[in-house]
Amino acid sequence: MNRTISALLHAVAALGCALLLCLAAWPAHAAGATEDAARPGPRPPRKVAAYLEAGPYWEFSLLREQIITALKERGVLERIDFPEVLHISPGWDATEDAYRDAARTLMRDPSVDVILGMGTAATKALLAENNGRTPIMSIDVADPVGAGIVDARTGRTAPNLTIHYVRDKWYKVFALFHEALPFKRLGIMYHDSPEGLSYSNVHEAREVARERGFTLVEYPRLDKAESGATCAQGVNELLGRGIDAFYISALNCFDWTRENPQPMFDALASHGIRTFARDGSVHVRRGALMGLSTLDYVPLGRFYADRMAQRLGLLPPTAELEREAYTPKITLNLVTANNLGMDIPLLLLISSDEIFDATLVGTHNAAMPR
Repeated sequence: MNRTISALLHAVAALGCALLLCLAAWPAHAAGATEDAARPGPRPPRKVAAYLEAGPYWEFSLLREQIITALKERGVLERIDFPEVLHISPGWDATEDAYRDAARTLMRDPSVDVILGMGTAATKALLAENNGRTPIMSIDVADPVGAGIVDARTGRTAPNLTIHYVRDKWYKVFALFHEALPFKRLGIMYHDSPEGLSYSNVHEAREVARERGFTLVEYPRLDKAESGATCAQGVNELLGRGIDAFYISALNCFDWTRENPQPMFDALASHGIRTFARDGSVHVRRGALMGLSTLDYVPLGRFYADRMAQRLGLLPPTAELEREAYTPKITLNLVTANNLGMDIPLLLLISSDEIFDATLVGTHNAAMPR
């Protein structure tokens, strides 16, 4: 019995030693396992964003910056690359084939996860070469319906395309101008191409002219780049054709960062022409009579950033997205009105968001969708 008890005690002692050895070794193994569990796995590959514009336009750059800022605010910018090699800008004088070739290259590139299509010409080229899969962010398009990008009746577009669209926006712009400051003969200039018609909102102008009974006097012979020289020729011809009002549209010759449109403004003012700028402040402060601003860049940047991140799977499905609203802003220049001998209706004065009582001279960014 004693020998049995003694053997059991020896066995228990040996087992105890083994357990102690195991316990002594356990913390190191356990810590290593914990660290392995806590250590993050390989980071998911960064998404690649390509960029296509027909040509450089300062507003394209501004909106791109606003989108990048909004992506950073969302906390997803570090997961997206914007390679310079995929930033394509053939030039305003390039052919449609050049735009299509650029779009085709991006659509066939398997590394591209999303494409920012800046303006009408770029968006149309991307849709013409659409692979049906790569998300397209269509940004700063002047007239999505007139350009055939959005269906006028349903508001639908390609399934992989995102665009901010407000129905009848430019129709309302022309109707407002004519209602507020009636005129008989409205001058309008454009390059005679689908894109040129879109930039100047010619389709809407024609429709409002038919409905409201004024004459639309058209000058369609601008060059493709909408240079200052051909615009000046257009203004002179329209003046000779007896216009009493003029529409300042999204033409390159009215971009204060690239051209000096002041001589055209002065020529129109010297003939007593009522000028209406589709983008308000930047032109009205320099002498245009009236304008209507329709873009607010910060919420518009957030609108596209949110939907871009959502398309790329960087936001949860339940994330609340920016809802950029159409908030037009009426702008008036009282100095111009006084020089034209006009009495501004009281209702228009009360409704205006900005009123300039002095005309500024110099350069300023002109903000208009292309």
